[in-house]
Parts: sequence; structure tokens; C-alpha cells
Amino acid sequence: MFHLPKYVRRGAMDYSLITLLHGMKFRKLLETLCRSLEEQYGLNKTELQILFYLHTAGGKNTCKDIMELKLFTRGHISQALGHLMKKGYVVIVQDEKDRRYTHNHLTDQAGTLAEELREIFRRARDILMQGLTEEEKRILASAAKKINKNIDQAIGGKERAI
Repeated sequence: MFHLPKYVRRGAMDYSLITLLHGMKFRKLLETLCRSLEEQYGLNKTELQILFYLHTAGGKNTCKDIMELKLFTRGHISQALGHLMKKGYVVIVQDEKDRRYTHNHLTDQAGTLAEELREIFRRARDILMQGLTEEEKRILASAAKKINKNIDQAIGGKERAI
């Protein structure tokens, strides 16, 4: 059971901010929006997230790159990539310069699914931003970058552009 820290219960930080930072409601929204794709394509949410990451990652497509998201364990990534490969959505190619690394590329077969995921993430963004002014969106984006930087520094991670 998750319990709020004492400083939160005393009002130092609003509970809605805590849930936002934990991503609980956003994860629930994405799970709801992705449920039909999971059923249609026979994939789980980890596999869908990794597929979408690869769709947007460009050259940052190694397992190490995926691990930098800090969303999945190495085992989950390997298992998901193996299933995506069996389904024909991903091909794994050995790095020519450093054979310890492999690059994960989406196949043409993954194109439709990746575009459906892009639309789901667009819908999720629209739901999140509904009713916010342009100024509020700008402030939120700026605050999110600072919060992510603070977290990355606190856990010893690399600062990443959002």
C-alpha cells in the first residue's frame, strides 16, 4: 500500500502534484487508450511502449538507449524485443563498429501500429492539455524540464532533452 509522506499530509505538496509526478493517472489514461491495440495486435503495454520509442528514437535504438528511459528492466526489454521480433515488428542488427551492441529497427509491418500509437499519444496529450491556456502550457513545459533535470541530477542520471 502506498502511503503519502508526512510532509505531503501536512500540506507542503499538493496531492494532485504528487500523483502527476508519479504518473499514476497518466499511466491509467494511456492504458485505457491502448487497451484496444493490445487486444488487436496481441502485445502488452511494455511492448507497445518500446515499439513507440523505437518509432521516435532515430539512431538511439540500442537496448542501452531504451534502458536510459528508466521505465523497464533489461529483462523486460529483451523479452519485449524478442516478442516484437517474433511478431515481425522489429529486426535486430549487430552494430558494425562494436559487436557488443545491437540496433533495433522497426519493420515496414510495424508502420501502421506505430502510427496508431502516435495518434493515441496525440489524443492523450490533447486530453492532458484541454482547458490550459498557451501560457499555462508553456509554464508546465518549463517546470517539467526543470523537475526532470532535478530528478536526473538527484539519481545520478544523465540530463536528457524532453
